[in-house]
Amino acid sequence: MGTKPMLKLRAGRVWDLPRLKTLWREGFPNSVSDEYFFEHCFVPDHVESSLVLLEDGMIQSAVYFLPAFWYDEKKDSYAPAPCLVGLTTDLQHRHKKYASWLVETACDFMVEKGAGAVWTLLPNDELELFFSMQGFWTMEQQESFLVDSARLPQAVGKIRRAEPEEYDQARERLLMGKNHIVGGALVSSIQRDLAERAEGGMFLMQINGADLCAIVQKKGDTVCLLELLCPEEKRLAALALVASEVPGAHYSVYGDNKLCGMLRMMNEYNQKLEHPQGYLGCGPLL
Repeated sequence: MGTKPMLKLRAGRVWDLPRLKTLWREGFPNSVSDEYFFEHCFVPDHVESSLVLLEDGMIQSAVYFLPAFWYDEKKDSYAPAPCLVGLTTDLQHRHKKYASWLVETACDFMVEKGAGAVWTLLPNDELELFFSMQGFWTMEQQESFLVDSARLPQAVGKIRRAEPEEYDQARERLLMGKNHIVGGALVSSIQRDLAERAEGGMFLMQINGADLCAIVQKKGDTVCLLELLCPEEKRLAALALVASEVPGAHYSVYGDNKLCGMLRMMNEYNQKLEHPQGYLGCGPLL
């Protein structure tokens, strides 16, 4: 019989970065660069930020979180709700279920820290089954739609680029009274940075006295509104304002509807045998 491997869990550390970057590149070849991710999303020596699994002293799996909050409409209160922004395992060790153990352990730790939820936003449904087995529920996504620029009305109203803090405040006013994720300063800063890198931005709008907000990215000749908070009857007017700032041939609201938002409720916020309801938003799609 072979020797049973020695397993250990701990927070990621600065001297782990070469190994963690290698795992990131292998696990997310089409994502943001490892340099960007670890500069913006990694806090060494904090298990609230990262948790790594070592087999015989070598890191074989890692999970990463960003701080965020959950607003519960019934309790009218906020609780920590970390956003899971990365999970990767060495290709040769994926059959050992290290990722499952790592996510479950991380969530148990978040329970001890008083978290109300953990959430993640996946680029597609490939890992939906995996996360559902870890207690995550798939959240309903808003229906997407595509509009040609020629169909947009004349732009009427005001639009301007927003700072993350003021965007958060406007977003909270629009979502108050509804279960939702509150991204917070770090998540919003990353969202704006990624949007601007993709020729878009984070915008506040006003149409006929109504305040609206949107996070926009550009993909080729299509302008994607990853988040648009406004009444349905004002959607085309909002798109026209966005078009005045970010020109494109097509405008896609809520991306291509392939995003998979998932939420795991915890502590007193846990709703056993009942599908949790709430708004997750676009998340920091890295």
